[in-house]
Amino acid sequence: MKKKQFFYTFAAGIFAAAILAGGLVSSPTLVSADEEPTAEATDASNNPQDNNASQLQTLLENEGFYVQQGSFYELDTLKEASAGRLLSCFGNNAGSSYMVFNLPAAPEQDNAKGNPDYNWPDETATLYDDPNVENAPANPYFAPGGWQYKLGQDEAIVLITQLSPECKYYSFINYVMFTQQKEGKDYTNEKAFFSAGNEETGLYHPIFGSIGDSVNMVNIKHDGDSAYGSQAVIVISANQTVTEKVTAQLTAAGYDESMINVMPIPVDTYNMGLQKGADTFSFLGRISQPTDQDAYDSYTESLSANSVVYRVSPQKELDADPYENAVLTARGTGEHEISKLKNGSQHLDEIREAIISQYANEYDYEELSTDIAVPEGLTAYLNDRNAQGDNRDTAYVMTKDFTLNSDEDFVVVYGVNHTQTGKALYSNAVLYARPMLNGVCSVYDSLFPGSAASYLEEDCDNADDYYVYKMARTQMDDYTAIIEHSTGNEKGKFYGVDNGDTLLLAFRAYMDENNVGASYYEIVYDRAIVFHKK
Repeated sequence: MKKKQFFYTFAAGIFAAAILAGGLVSSPTLVSADEEPTAEATDASNNPQDNNASQLQTLLENEGFYVQQGSFYELDTLKEASAGRLLSCFGNNAGSSYMVFNLPAAPEQDNAKGNPDYNWPDETATLYDDPNVENAPANPYFAPGGWQYKLGQDEAIVLITQLSPECKYYSFINYVMFTQQKEGKDYTNEKAFFSAGNEETGLYHPIFGSIGDSVNMVNIKHDGDSAYGSQAVIVISANQTVTEKVTAQLTAAGYDESMINVMPIPVDTYNMGLQKGADTFSFLGRISQPTDQDAYDSYTESLSANSVVYRVSPQKELDADPYENAVLTARGTGEHEISKLKNGSQHLDEIREAIISQYANEYDYEELSTDIAVPEGLTAYLNDRNAQGDNRDTAYVMTKDFTLNSDEDFVVVYGVNHTQTGKALYSNAVLYARPMLNGVCSVYDSLFPGSAASYLEEDCDNADDYYVYKMARTQMDDYTAIIEHSTGNEKGKFYGVDNGDTLLLAFRAYMDENNVGASYYEIVYDRAIVFHKK
C-alpha cells in the first residue's frame, strides 16, 4: 500500500477551542507533508502519557499494523439536532452527557461523503490508499460523520482517556449501529425505523444495540487510586490474537495491564468487515450528575486533548481468532421491590387518588401506564429492531404517546423511589417528543425527597419511598420541572416541545445491588397522569 502524504495533528488548543465555541469537535487536522506543521503538532507534551501514546504508535507500526488517529469528544445531541447535524436524538437522557469517536475510514476503504447543504462534513479519509487496489465501499453516511464505522475482524480500536471527575454514574459501551435492510422486508411499520445509505453503500437501518456489558465506574480497570479523574485504556476488537498483540505493545509503551480494559465483539454473531452490507459499529460514553460542575466542564472542554484514539489495522490480513458471546451479568435478585415497601400497594393507590382529586374539577385527565421501552442489544439485533442505544446498566419503561394541548396542560409522574428500595443507584423521568426522540425535561431522584408527603396520610413514616413530580409550562409548586417551548427557543428547537407535539415519558432505574439494571419483573413500574384544562 502507498501511504498518502498527510499526517494527523492532535492540537489540544484547537480541540478545546472547538468545544468552547460550541461546535462539534472536528476531525483531526490533516496537514500536508510539504507544509510546516504547527507548533502544537510537533511540540512534545510534558505529559508522559502523550509520549507513551507516540511510542505505542511506533511499536504497533513495527508490529505490522497501520495506525490512524481519531478523536473522542462530547456529542451534544440536542445542539447538533437543532443545528441540523443529527437526524435523531435516540432518546437522549436529558441532563446527562454522551461521548463518541470520530474515526477515519479503514485502509483501502472509501470515506463517506457528507452534504454541504446541511453542513454535514465528509468522513475523514484513510491515510492508506493504494491507487492500484479497489477500495471497499464507504460506510452509510449518518451525521456527524465518523461516529459509526465498519470494522474488520482483525482490526482494533484503542482509546486512552482520562476518566470523568466524580459523578453519580459513567460508562462506556460498544454498539452495533446499523445493519443492512433485509431484502424483501417491509419496514414501514417497524418501530423507530429509518433508512440510511444508498445503492453504492447498501441500504441500512438502525439497530443501536449494546454489545455485552458496559465498562463503568464500578468495574473499570484504571491507574491511580480512584475510578474518577484517573486514566484508563480500552481495547475493542473481534480478534483475540489482535487483542493480545495490541495489549503487549501497550504494556511495552508504559501502560500497565491493570489499566487495560478489553471490550470484545463476537465476530460469529455480527456481520463484520468492510464489504457492502457489513454492519457498522459505534462507541458511547455516558456521564450523569457530576458532583462538581466546574470540574466536569473543565473535563469535557479538554476531553479530546486528553484522549488518544487509534484505529489499528493489520498491513496483511490476519486469521480469524474469534471471541464468543460473553456471559452477561444477570438481572434480578429474586426479590420484588414491593416486598421492601410497607403498605406499598395501598400507598400507591392513595397517591393516585390524591393527585386526581386535587385537579379533576378543572381538568380532564388521562392515566398512562408504562411498559418495557426497548429490547436489549442482542435481542434487538437478532429481531432486526431498533434498540435506540440501550444500556444493560438500567431498566427502561415508557408510556404510550400523548399531547399537551395548551400551556395550562401538565403531566404528573409518580411512583416508587427506586433508590430507596435498593433497586437503583439513580433513577429519573424524562419527557420526549417524537419523531426525534429528543429528551427535553427531566426529573432525577435527587429531587424526590419530600415530594410525595402531601399525597399520603400525615402519619405515613415512609413517604420518601415514593415521589410525585409535575412537568408543566409554569412553576406550579416546589416539585415542578419546566417544559420549554420549541418555537423561539434560543438554545435550539429541539430543547423544547410545542403544544400538539406527540410526546411520551420514559423512566430509568440505573444499577441495582448487582451493579446491573434491575429486572423488569422485580420493580414497580413508574406511572403518569396527563391533565388537560377543561
